Amino acid sequence: MQSLKIQEEIKSLKALGQHFEEQLRLASVELGDFSDEDLALLDKCVHYYALSQIHDLNLNFMRDFYCARKRECIENRQTKVQQRIELQRIKSAIEEATKDVAVLERFVNAAEERLIPDIVVLQRNSQHLATKQALLDRQKNLKIPKDFNIESVIEKVDSLERP
Repeated sequence: MQSLKIQEEIKSLKALGQHFEEQLRLASVELGDFSDEDLALLDKCVHYYALSQIHDLNLNFMRDFYCARKRECIENRQTKVQQRIELQRIKSAIEEATKDVAVLERFVNAAEERLIPDIVVLQRNSQHLATKQALLDRQKNLKIPKDFNIESVIEKVDSLERP
């Protein structure tokens, strides 16, 4: 029983070999035209076909696989370029933000140097209020006669200033 299966498998492999040889002849390719490296690659290919139970070599599948891999490679390159551009844009934005922060820190330092402490401001306000109140009190205490004419005083001062 086992030997019958082996004989059938040998028969199918011989038929497959003849099929491939016919395919090569149709393409005007002789096995003697291949280099040793190419033949080693063909041996590996045959071995993989035997392991995977694939007996029909379809180049369209290989082209599709190649195109898919090539597309993935191109998309990966495109993604890398886009990410590099984005990274460069982010680095530029960081540098600009760093410059802006430095300018703002200089502004804050300059403003802090010019800043008058709250105690000094309160003291000045209280002094101004006291001065204002003193002037208002003086103004109330000042008694101006009703017949006082300010314009005549201004004219007298002007005449004294003119030599």
